[in-house]
Amino acid sequence: MPARLTAWADAHRDIALDLIRIYLGVGLFARGIVFLNASGAVVELAGADGGELSSVALAHYVGRAHLGGGLLLAVGMITRVAALLQIPVLFGAAFFVHFPESFLAANQSFAFSALVLALLCVYAVWGGGRWSLDRAITRWNAANAKKEAQLVESRLREIRERDRERSRRLAAERAMAPRRSEEPEAPPCVHGYDRNDPHVVAERTYSPISSLRFVLGTHPRPSSVTFRCKKCKGVVEVATDPEVMETSRFER
Repeated sequence: MPARLTAWADAHRDIALDLIRIYLGVGLFARGIVFLNASGAVVELAGADGGELSSVALAHYVGRAHLGGGLLLAVGMITRVAALLQIPVLFGAAFFVHFPESFLAANQSFAFSALVLALLCVYAVWGGGRWSLDRAITRWNAANAKKEAQLVESRLREIRERDRERSRRLAAERAMAPRRSEEPEAPPCVHGYDRNDPHVVAERTYSPISSLRFVLGTHPRPSSVTFRCKKCKGVVEVATDPEVMETSRFER
């Protein structure tokens, strides 16, 4: 059992710092109540060198500093600030009030004040431990920040998925566009003629580059030929075969 207890204590050393902090805060809080109820004793300790008014003001400051700072230390809220508020008070008590008594005095007031001052310096630097409101607020803020980051990431995934879906839809529409453009603009011939029938005429279509070649006096090959009936104006055939294009190249 002692070995298990030692192992547990070694794994939870930070609990000791929290327990000392709580004890220190409760002690300072109680000391503040005593000072506020017996301000005359504080005035007597402070002395009357600075005048009665300044001594009374110092007494009220010491009592309220111990009261508020001790409570904040006990619960571990803004621990560093709470400890810093106590340091001037304990420094003055240790070195200006109790220092002449030294460590060998029977009441050990200087030793106790110096010990409390040292503990306050520790918590002013390292702050509250695991079981403090500071740590709980930090964990709560971290959890909220993580949730917000996950929400933003989820929203970004939705936006990216919507953009991909839109891109796929536009690509499908572009792929279908040439098929619709190749559809005949007029209904088919109702007479049943073929392209070799004398009632059928050939309408050639040229690309913009091929059209420029006419200016140079050449006969470019058409890109397509539409065979149309003279009677009903219906389309007999739309040819894009290279042989047909070459055959109709010089025909008028």
